[in-house]
Amino acid sequence: MLIPLALAAAAGISAGPVVQTPGVPEGHPRVYVRAADVPRLKQKVVLPEYQSAWEQVCAAAEKQPACAAFVYLVTGDQSRGRQAIAQALAALKTSDDARVLNVPLHQGAMVYDWCYDLLSPGEKQAFIGEFERIAGGHDPGYPGSLQGMAVVGHTTEGWVLTGQLPAGVAIYDESPTMYDAAARLFFEKFVPVRNFYFPSHWHHQGDSYVSRIEHDLAASWLFRQMRLGDVVSREQQFVPYFIVYGLRPDGQQLRRGDTYDEPGKGGAKRLIFTLAGAYYQDPYLLTLADSDLFWELPPFERIFELLFREPEAEKRPIAELPLTKYFPDPGGEMIARTGWEMGKDSPAAVVQMRIGGYFFGNHQRRDFGTFQVYYRGGLAIASGAYQGGPDNMYGSDHWHDYHHQTISLNGLLIFDPNEPMARIRRVNDGGQRVPNEGRDHPIDLETLLAKGYRMGEVTAHAFGPDRFSPEYSYIAGDITQAYTEKVRLVTRSMVTLNLRDRTYPAALIVFDRVVSSNPAFKKTWLLHTIEEPMIEGRTTTVVRTRDGYRGKLVAETLLPEQAGITKIGGPGKEFWVESVQRNFPTTKKPPAELGAWRVEVLPSALAESDLFLHVMTVMDADTTRGPTVTMVEGTNVVGVHLLDRAVFFARRNLLLRQADFELTGEGEQRVLVCDLAPGLWSVEKDGQPMLVSARPDSDGNCLSFSGEAGRYVLSLAAQPNL
Repeated sequence: MLIPLALAAAAGISAGPVVQTPGVPEGHPRVYVRAADVPRLKQKVVLPEYQSAWEQVCAAAEKQPACAAFVYLVTGDQSRGRQAIAQALAALKTSDDARVLNVPLHQGAMVYDWCYDLLSPGEKQAFIGEFERIAGGHDPGYPGSLQGMAVVGHTTEGWVLTGQLPAGVAIYDESPTMYDAAARLFFEKFVPVRNFYFPSHWHHQGDSYVSRIEHDLAASWLFRQMRLGDVVSREQQFVPYFIVYGLRPDGQQLRRGDTYDEPGKGGAKRLIFTLAGAYYQDPYLLTLADSDLFWELPPFERIFELLFREPEAEKRPIAELPLTKYFPDPGGEMIARTGWEMGKDSPAAVVQMRIGGYFFGNHQRRDFGTFQVYYRGGLAIASGAYQGGPDNMYGSDHWHDYHHQTISLNGLLIFDPNEPMARIRRVNDGGQRVPNEGRDHPIDLETLLAKGYRMGEVTAHAFGPDRFSPEYSYIAGDITQAYTEKVRLVTRSMVTLNLRDRTYPAALIVFDRVVSSNPAFKKTWLLHTIEEPMIEGRTTTVVRTRDGYRGKLVAETLLPEQAGITKIGGPGKEFWVESVQRNFPTTKKPPAELGAWRVEVLPSALAESDLFLHVMTVMDADTTRGPTVTMVEGTNVVGVHLLDRAVFFARRNLLLRQADFELTGEGEQRVLVCDLAPGLWSVEKDGQPMLVSARPDSDGNCLSFSGEAGRYVLSLAAQPNL
């Protein structure tokens, strides 16, 4: 029977008291498959759509024990079963690792269970002894301790989810200790934290270490196949959409966290789409599971395709998906696209706008209030490198002091020369803090929520007017908590405009309010590029013309009114930290997008409070100039005008109750006014009523409308009943 608390946790975030774990069903097989499923498996493997997978598994049976065991499960060929047992025991005796999916502990669990009727008593004891030895060699130990890491780290991969859990299920009749301890850890610690972040449809470990969710999905399948239903929130279905929306037209991923899969084609992504697509019968994920965008699954992982995929399951093209997706708290970001076309010559732009919620640590960077822009190449990038040599491995100087710091991203720096450093933040870049006294790995949900891991909060988000193909995509948030007491306020608002213009496909508007606790603290706005940018006055031009790309970004600095704009980079200064006058180099090579340059925008005069307003428009590299961009100021608001669009924000960090501005330009203009107080609003143009009883978007506190040039007055007519 499924434990009551596991179901309760799906709707909450607290583990509560000690839980009662679900029992293991009688009989074998019971690891990912039951005896009643075997006749259907025999029917599936002869169907044309499974021929490739079945042939690969059969061919790999000579060397991979789980493949041999699967062949025995389906065909009853005892020679394959005996071969699987011998191979598995030999592999277990030379193994001490259980991080990834295809390790001997996981394969051994399958062999023990699927070949159970062929095992001698001595072989059973040999398997159990090796399972216990391997399990005891890494946190959470054996029996699994409730003090094991449950949020990030290797414990959250194979050690528990595809190690001790399936092994414990396999050996339960002979030795229940492993399952009882691992299942208690899973339901008391793992389930609550997953049910906390799964509704964000986002993964805190980034574009490569999102691979860890394959273990979560395998555990979900393990319990479902034991006829125990869903053990985590069904919002798990949409976490792979973190990969879908991060997909760039060139096939790579927007860089988030520590990237080791630079081409973006890693087979782990295909497996995630396979497991989640089959579990939830999601036609878009199943399309990607069969896409040539990703490398083929190895034979061991094709076992899951044979086990779980339904014949002739529906598939649908991802081009049917909305162009913008919001990833709510604790993800706190939005990705806006102008299309789903693929290829380096694709006309689709992709913009990531990140506020962020909680800092989960490990492979997550200090990335709160940052952005990325792709159009026919990476134009505003996340710089630095992970892996590829001793100079940029996990824990190296490059990793510690540049790559994982805010200075490597398109964010904001506030430099306090006396800011204390932490064990994992050793160099003062002016960036974001380390929570929990320098411990960046929260052990469980309770620690995450109580020890200062909250860094940002989305205060508004909206996209529209059409929800499938929006003209604007807007997110705003407060990231004050991401910094130390050196700041009193840091907010960032971002709007991506789908301009539907062949010359200028899209623009990103970024508006920042920064109040430091000391006016002497230097404030810096960052933009990272691969190729050297060109600065002329208040205009920065970025091109991406190498490696077959041909994109351009033109950034206009509208605020501060008196700004210094400089570039840092080139040989010897690619990863430069000013406070220590040191470069933190890396030897990693393309397709890694290391970056070599950054643009820094600083107010010319020191002040306690500063505003930053930037407009970045993308275009083809051979487009000679960007569109005309002007700043528009009115009562209580500041905004921008470009082409037939205008966007306005509250100048102060307060929701507006009244605003007015002058709109110029030819023909009909599309206007977005942000930071409106909730209630009913009236809009007048040149003294005449235009909109009466207009209601702002309830989540975005924004109002969009169309109108021609003139003077506009917006007034809060009535507030909602409280």
